[in-house]
Amino acid sequence: MAYFKSFTSFTEAKLHAKERHQLPDSEFGLPSQRRYPLHDRAHVLAAVRMFNKVEPEYEEELARNIIRKMKEYNIPKETVGPDNRLRKYL
Repeated sequence: MAYFKSFTSFTEAKLHAKERHQLPDSEFGLPSQRRYPLHDRAHVLAAVRMFNKVEPEYEEELARNIIRKMKEYNIPKETVGPDNRLRKYL
């Protein structure tokens, strides 16, 4: 079946409930809500992918925290796609 040749799979960042509860608030993109964990490279990349789903009132705070972590993990700005709203904060 030729149509499977172009299929690219990726693994989602997994975080078990116990591990999530042990993270300090500062390791989240939205600390007051403990949403968007940013404690490792995989989760920062996941937050970048999910950025367009955040409510507009939280967009600026989440962008600021993602960008800080992108710098920490040496994630290039080019990782952010052209249709991602995070791009306007870079």
